[in-house]
Amino acid sequence: MDNKLLVENRECGEFTACCVELTIEDPDLVKLPGVKCKNLHKSGGCKIYNERPKTCRDWYCMWRFMPQLSNEWRPDLKGVMIKRVFNNIPPGYEGKIALNFEIIGKKSAIHDMDFFEVLGGYIVQGFPCFISTSKPRRAANMVLLNNKLLPLYETRNLELLKSTLSDALNHSAKQHSDLLSIKDGKVISKSSGLF
Repeated sequence: MDNKLLVENRECGEFTACCVELTIEDPDLVKLPGVKCKNLHKSGGCKIYNERPKTCRDWYCMWRFMPQLSNEWRPDLKGVMIKRVFNNIPPGYEGKIALNFEIIGKKSAIHDMDFFEVLGGYIVQGFPCFISTSKPRRAANMVLLNNKLLPLYETRNLELLKSTLSDALNHSAKQHSDLLSIKDGKVISKSSGLF
């Protein structure tokens, strides 16, 4: 997304989950998801911040672009990193921004009323929304939420919504995901040789 769309005066601060959670495949740095970047100080912050790779300079989670989200939605505080999704968008959602609500903290974050409202707002507006959780060195397994949750938002069935959301997150956690590794400066799946 265009950096001109970043929310004014909103900064990441000492937040460093990107330095752990992201897959980075840059000519200057290759890193697996869920693994701390080799340039991350033990006390936080980047050892090479001023010379960090282009991927690190250009990537922002969606919290940085969404003015409707409060500061409490900063990923380290909420335990949820909202990422824009570009691949595997299901038919019928063409032209919409797809969002993945990746749980990076406690799973209980999905039962927060604020989480329900924000997620529901995007689902009701027709944005494809996914949920995921991941394990170190494995790609996140995203589960599409729209079809299951839209009727529950429309009927305001909070208990069934909580249960269905928990089931989706558990499904993401239990899905088999190939172990990733780095070979010749590329992130590859050990089973297929491709990421």
